[in-house]
Amino acid sequence: MTFFTFQNPSMLGLLVMLLPVAWLLRRARRRRKTVIDAMGGDLGLRSRWRDRLCLAATLLLVLALARPGISPQRHSVSKSGRDVVFVLDVSQSMLAEDAYPSRLDAAKDAIRDALDHLQSERVALVVYAGSANILCPLTFDYDFVRYVLDQATPRTVDFGGTTLLSATEKCADSIFTEQRNGMQDLIVLTDGEEHGSHNQRIAKLLNEHAAGLLLVGIGDTAAGSRIPITGDEGATEYLKHDGQFVTTRLNESGLRELARLASGATYVSAGTSAFDLAGLYWQYASEKPIADVGGSDTYVTYQELGFPLMGLALAMLLIAEWQHRSHRRRRTQFPVQQIAALLFTAAISVVTTPSLSAEETGVASQFAEAVRLQSAGRTADAMEIYDAIDSSIVAGQISAQQTAALRFNQGLCYLDLAANDADAEPRSALSNVEQAQTCFLDACRMSPEFKRARMRLDPTANWITQLQQQIEQEDERQQKLQEQLQNLIELLQELQQKQTALRDKVPSRQDPGRRKPAVAQPPEGEPETAAEDGKQFSQQQRQLHQEGIAIDAAMQKLDQAMSQSVPSEDTQPLSVLEEPLRLMKQAITAQDLAVEPLRQWSRWANARDLQQIAIRKIQEILDLLASDSSEDSDEGDWDDEESYEDMMESSESDEAMMSSMQGEGEFASGGEMQPLPVPNYSVEDILMQEQGSLQFRQQQRAKSNQGKVEKDW
Repeated sequence: MTFFTFQNPSMLGLLVMLLPVAWLLRRARRRRKTVIDAMGGDLGLRSRWRDRLCLAATLLLVLALARPGISPQRHSVSKSGRDVVFVLDVSQSMLAEDAYPSRLDAAKDAIRDALDHLQSERVALVVYAGSANILCPLTFDYDFVRYVLDQATPRTVDFGGTTLLSATEKCADSIFTEQRNGMQDLIVLTDGEEHGSHNQRIAKLLNEHAAGLLLVGIGDTAAGSRIPITGDEGATEYLKHDGQFVTTRLNESGLRELARLASGATYVSAGTSAFDLAGLYWQYASEKPIADVGGSDTYVTYQELGFPLMGLALAMLLIAEWQHRSHRRRRTQFPVQQIAALLFTAAISVVTTPSLSAEETGVASQFAEAVRLQSAGRTADAMEIYDAIDSSIVAGQISAQQTAALRFNQGLCYLDLAANDADAEPRSALSNVEQAQTCFLDACRMSPEFKRARMRLDPTANWITQLQQQIEQEDERQQKLQEQLQNLIELLQELQQKQTALRDKVPSRQDPGRRKPAVAQPPEGEPETAAEDGKQFSQQQRQLHQEGIAIDAAMQKLDQAMSQSVPSEDTQPLSVLEEPLRLMKQAITAQDLAVEPLRQWSRWANARDLQQIAIRKIQEILDLLASDSSEDSDEGDWDDEESYEDMMESSESDEAMMSSMQGEGEFASGGEMQPLPVPNYSVEDILMQEQGSLQFRQQQRAKSNQGKVEKDW
């Protein structure tokens, strides 16, 4: 702590203005001297001293604005309040999305809002799942609590599952103290998914330390929600246990039981809606006692020197003005004292310049135009203006209430866009509704008294649930259609194989020797068993024809189901399998025409041609269906062993060629030792790399420990 300091040192930057002012004064004095010398007079020294007094006065005014201070004195301020420990459930069940955007994110937002309203309370943060970790001990540094809160994920703890007892024991061992008994509160944010009841033990620990307990339940108690899990490759799947999807619900019964067992405990059900955690805690702790917290904050005050400097500067300006008026013979037309006054006024204006209001920047007129367009049904045009206002305004340029109104109107525009896409594009509608929900939540945070925004949250959340269910139903329908399409392909392949086998049985007229002919029978003669074989061939062909008709009926039914999901501008739905159906009609016709020729040996060649036509048409259908279904298959699969062997041979030859080229030309110089480049990593790069490494280690540790837990959500 220094004896002398400037409390507003940024004002010292105004000292650079003294140089141009001094240059102007000197230039004016030279001009006056030239004129007076030409008239035979004498300027004297009074003008020079007057200019120096004005400069000195200006210097003192700038120094006064910098608020110089001496004789520092330290003052202490003791803080009175309770100890608040936020206990956050980070188990995988908190990733459920029945609360927006998830249970865990909703709990984090509630803690952030509560920190904005706390003042003299010490705050700690504990996370738990199957085990518990203290992310932040008791502190007054709310900014650090916000920082560690952002790092809280299911990977932060060692074991999966959900056990509130581990967090309670961690608080009792490392946070609670006997000196603060009765002044400590636990705020638990959880969905109540307990794998094993330990309510008796938890209540006993809390009662021993006279600690308060506020339980906040988050989640849906009826329908519940599945748990999305993001894999290493970024793909999102739903958590399964014993081959079944896990559905998690808010366990209100267990939380109410814990609130009943622990003295001074309260349970609040937040459900899936936004909630005010700070208001809930103030209501809970309104009648609880408070006491001084160990330690105190201090601040330093200085004896101000700015006012004496301003008085001295005023005296200098008065002396300079008196000299100017008393020395009439050398009166100047250059008002130096006005320059000093203007400099002082400019310095004051730099400090006290108000921020531009929304009306001065034209934001209000743009907002009014957007509201008019929105009322006229031109939602897209209004959205463009809202986005332009949002991207062009500067922080602090408009008030929080005005920003909340902007977010609210943006949310209404998103809802209008979603209503237009709800039937045709449910996924696009879901994205717009989620954007609207984000806008309404932002409006509630910026202006808590904004009732219209709060009233929109529940209907918007219900709409999101309906759209998600609609999308799931559509996905299931598409899955069934894919299964039916795959069954149809298998039936066609089976029919093609049977038709090919039957065609191979029918001999051509040039090769009648299916059986050993008699010595006297000519090669061109009719076989002895031609009539019996023709009857069998015709009967088998008729059966294949009936199978083709059945497949055609199944294809038509599948086409109707698939056409309903394809939007069409016409009144009739668009046929998806139009070309395969046309080819199937031709194949059935060819099969039917081949039935009668198979009865006569002389027409077997024609029958074989008709059978070949049916086989070719079925193959064309399979090619069309395969081209549609192959889009979802992996392009990197190698089905051709010869292509794979050719590739391996090419790789080996390339490797041999590269090895033979080593040591020649530029490759030889490339193999020599080269100096390592000088690293140019910044501190931010190192911290980001370390943070990524820490998250990776947490993820690997969590994976290894998950194997020890049967239910890791």
